[in-house]
Amino acid sequence: MTEVRINNARFYAHHGVFDYEKTHGNEFGVDIIMKCDLSDLKDSDDLHKTVNYQSVYKLAEKVFKENKFNLIETVNKKLCMDILENFPLVKSVIVKIRKPNAPLGIIDSVEIINEISREEI
Repeated sequence: MTEVRINNARFYAHHGVFDYEKTHGNEFGVDIIMKCDLSDLKDSDDLHKTVNYQSVYKLAEKVFKENKFNLIETVNKKLCMDILENFPLVKSVIVKIRKPNAPLGIIDSVEIINEISREEI
């Protein structure tokens, strides 16, 4: 298995329970770790035989910008499922979403981590 990672992608979106979070938004940090079967890649240099991480990034951006969820747990699960549904070479995915400025007090961020494998769907 090969791991393909997107580290600390940042999206500005409007997720949160409170009205001001939905109105004003927040920046979110996202890590995506995909465990992929790239056995068909062998010694080739063919993009179609691997996972196009630009396409994964665009999918993540779409999930963040086209929805307004109350919970980042929901955003996380949707992103995991969408990656598995759209990228057949991905056998499992770990998504970490960080929410800085969560309304708790003085913290760096709140983080939600999900790992979902193809066998689970």
